[in-house]
Amino acid sequence: MSCAVRLRTGNSPSSITHIYDKLLESKSLRHGKIVHQHLLKNTSHNSPILLAKLTRLYITCNELDLASRVFRTIPSPQRKNNVVLWNHMIRAYAWKGPFDRAIDLYYEMIESGVTPTNFTYPFVLKACSSLQALQDGKRIHDHARRLGLESDVYICTALVDFYAKCGCLVDARKVFDKMSDTDVVAWNAMISGSSLHGLYGDTMRLIVQMQEAGLSPNSSTVAAILPAIGEGNQLSQGKTVHAYCVRRSFHSDVVVATGLLDMYGKCGSLVYASRTFDIMGVKNEVTWGAMIGAYISWDFVSEALELYNQMLLGDGICSSPVVIGSVLRACTKLTDLRGGRRVHGYIIKAGFDYSLMMGNTLLSMYAKCGTVEDVVRLFDEMGVKDYVTYNAIISGCAQNGKAKEAIVIFQEMQLSGIEPDLATMVGFLPACSHLAALRHGACAHCFSVVSGFTTETSICNALIDMDGICNCGDFW
Repeated sequence: MSCAVRLRTGNSPSSITHIYDKLLESKSLRHGKIVHQHLLKNTSHNSPILLAKLTRLYITCNELDLASRVFRTIPSPQRKNNVVLWNHMIRAYAWKGPFDRAIDLYYEMIESGVTPTNFTYPFVLKACSSLQALQDGKRIHDHARRLGLESDVYICTALVDFYAKCGCLVDARKVFDKMSDTDVVAWNAMISGSSLHGLYGDTMRLIVQMQEAGLSPNSSTVAAILPAIGEGNQLSQGKTVHAYCVRRSFHSDVVVATGLLDMYGKCGSLVYASRTFDIMGVKNEVTWGAMIGAYISWDFVSEALELYNQMLLGDGICSSPVVIGSVLRACTKLTDLRGGRRVHGYIIKAGFDYSLMMGNTLLSMYAKCGTVEDVVRLFDEMGVKDYVTYNAIISGCAQNGKAKEAIVIFQEMQLSGIEPDLATMVGFLPACSHLAALRHGACAHCFSVVSGFTTETSICNALIDMDGICNCGDFW
């Protein structure tokens, strides 16, 4: 609708309904918000039908928080009778997330006395698959069985996908074998689950069985088997699949092409990976991340950093946390402080929240580059810490002449309830050596003995070094 929308309080409910219909057709978020504001001011127009239409409009525009807010304002009796709208809400969360809200909404639907339909279960099971929520999925499977919906082909396919992604391949196969009609989508769900868990032999057997059943693998099938081929280091098989993709014109699909280059990277064939990357017409964030990750995996660190710079400057692709983590590890390997700080600046500028993994990777980079001040500052900024966090800062302080700080942080780690592991002690013992700290060294020695770490060569070497400096032979 190109004209401005003006709503007056004098408009009749039928005229507002007409405007809603037009808004829903145009998928206009701006117009939807205008009418929403009007309804908030004029509650007499808040009919369940209008509210349901506005909910669907917000879902269409991917405004799930607003959709949920309007959905909650629909009177309970009318909401109970609108199972289609419940399904729309569950589907939206199952596709867009947060996935747990789809599951919560399903349980709320049951508690409200709304009977799910065959359209409800594929969506809520998809949410369970995404979260690998095994217990919830099993419970929901039982609900579908009791409603007599277990034989529905779409529900069965969703169950196969759910069990396979949760690693319950036997259960997935049981559901699959009971299906009266196994189409390509169902086969892909079985194949994808097997491939996801690195079962190369099982994956290839399923491909053979699928073809024996008279079905041809499609692009989704190919994308599903490539991870197993890569994990199995089956380069020859990967090239065969690549040739099949060329014959079927699947290689132009960005998902398939990205899977191919990732497979080549895992198999150590960086020439083929790079060639596949170079000829791709369309590259997305995952594509760049796969190529950068392949370089880093095989210690082509400079090439990885060069490609990362090309991604930011040339193609304008935004980095994901996964790509950022890979690039930071590359900077750590090269002790490239300048590059690491540049990535850190990008993280701040892009507004990324510090996840525990990202924070730990940054911490390790600064520690390896010897900038203890940056390490300590970042450590203090991190809200959540784990043993990896403490290991990075303890090791970094000890290696860069800050032994006192390492000992203080080790004590803080114990007070926080995080148990030191082997890597902690490997980093902590040199700090005792640097300070000739007999008492701390003796305690660390005892802890290493009790924890069974003294069978490790790295611990033994650190203890011998500490013994020579501290003259604490009496503790052996």
